[in-house]
Amino acid sequence: MSLNIDLPNELERKLEEEARRQGISTDALARIMLEQTLKMDDGNGSSDLPRVLAKDLPIKDRSREFEWLRKNRDEYAGQWVALSGDSLVANGDDLKQVAEAARHQGVPDALMMRVEPNDSLPFAGF
Repeated sequence: MSLNIDLPNELERKLEEEARRQGISTDALARIMLEQTLKMDDGNGSSDLPRVLAKDLPIKDRSREFEWLRKNRDEYAGQWVALSGDSLVANGDDLKQVAEAARHQGVPDALMMRVEPNDSLPFAGF
């Protein structure tokens, strides 16, 4: 699994400063911090630690997708959508089917999102 994290500017700056202070890359520092926080070792000497598969990947600008979502949220509330730019690629009740439809249409990197109504409360978890 690879993971792209969109950090607030201030947090990104602090991460970069700490990485420079330690003389390591920001990717290495983020991995170390995650490993320490999540305590990935199961106590038996084995662990499923994350590994960095790629560095310096460009961050895709998703502002057009979020603008589409802002304008069309009510019409697609409760559904999964696959978005590419300001276009709806696929939609439906099943994420797997929506993702498959997007790949079938040649858009494997579409933004997949479950559309919540404007008046819904944010999920806080348990």
